[in-house]
Amino acid sequence: METQTEKQERKNVYFFWDYDLTEEDVRAILRGENETEKIWVMTRILEAAHWNDIWQFLTLKDIRSNFARIQWRTPYLKDLWAHALEVWSHV
Repeated sequence: METQTEKQERKNVYFFWDYDLTEEDVRAILRGENETEKIWVMTRILEAAHWNDIWQFLTLKDIRSNFARIQWRTPYLKDLWAHALEVWSHV
């Protein structure tokens, strides 16, 4: 069982406000073999992380290759990312 000090040292990422996940945990999931967990983490990052923080965890290749599997919360957000990926493919 973690002590209070150990819990304070574990800094959870803000975009997983409802789970006890650190940056290290998020990176481990993204590197792991569990595709369902990866998509879940990618979805949360794209929906809730600040712009600059998205790129600390994901690449354009990650987003492109998993785009159809991401569980978009709204059609608007999906369309926005689809448009951005289209524009960036011409740069």
